[in-house]
Amino acid sequence: MRLLFIAGLVWAMAWQRVESAPGKIPEGKGEVTVGDEGRAIQVYTYKPKGFSNGPVFFVFHGAKRNAEDYRDWTVALADKHHALVAAPLFDPDRFQAHLYSWGGILTKDGKMRDRKDWSYPMATEVIQTILQREGDPKREHYLIGHSGGGQFLARYVAMEPVNAKRVVAANAGTYAFPRLDWDWGYGFGKLPSELQNEARWKKMMQAPLTVYLGLADTLTEGENFDGTAEANREGKFRLERGRNFFEYSRKLAKAKGWEFNWTKIEVPNVGHDAKLMINDLRMEKALGF
Repeated sequence: MRLLFIAGLVWAMAWQRVESAPGKIPEGKGEVTVGDEGRAIQVYTYKPKGFSNGPVFFVFHGAKRNAEDYRDWTVALADKHHALVAAPLFDPDRFQAHLYSWGGILTKDGKMRDRKDWSYPMATEVIQTILQREGDPKREHYLIGHSGGGQFLARYVAMEPVNAKRVVAANAGTYAFPRLDWDWGYGFGKLPSELQNEARWKKMMQAPLTVYLGLADTLTEGENFDGTAEANREGKFRLERGRNFFEYSRKLAKAKGWEFNWTKIEVPNVGHDAKLMINDLRMEKALGF
């Protein structure tokens, strides 16, 4: 009798978990929350009417933390490709400055933070959760980031498993070059040894990364522009830094005999403008369509 009671209790608890589990993303524009307590991430979504087997575009905002705008700017592209959009918000209260775009791996005094507090695994959790809610954890998906979001993704491919069809890092302000003589953020120096070995760089270059650059993104000052000496070693402005990052990595991969799955796409007449970069026809090429 006791065994029957326990079995019934277990069944009831399992049934309750299934019933209370969040379902699919609703059609149209909406918001969902992924994670709980200190790890909760607000995600702005868009699902085209009649969405079924289409891909998912995960869109990562810049330093202004305007995830809702990034969702809205991707709607036209999503409608064209019958794709779902999910734009996570890494709010400034918890993810100040480099705690977002540089992953929050190190504290201000250079000590390694607990991995659960990094922004990269939180992004992976968002990706996996949205795919699972849509009923297919292997659903085709793409990662798109601009400015601070481009920085985020250019470093994300070095730190997390990437199952996306393509990762587009647009107009990033700086990059983590695969070298040890530049400190983390600009290179991999001062990271723990397990995060700075060549096996990680090899995996990073195998990722399907597109360095997506606006040819008019040539300003050398302004809000959120990194004008430090460390940043200027990468190039005088964002366009130059993106080109140098791509070329440095390409040459390293060639010298080491590593697979190199990156591509570089440049957009004429567009500067540091997320909406224009996302809606330019070259974005489709950047995504591999």
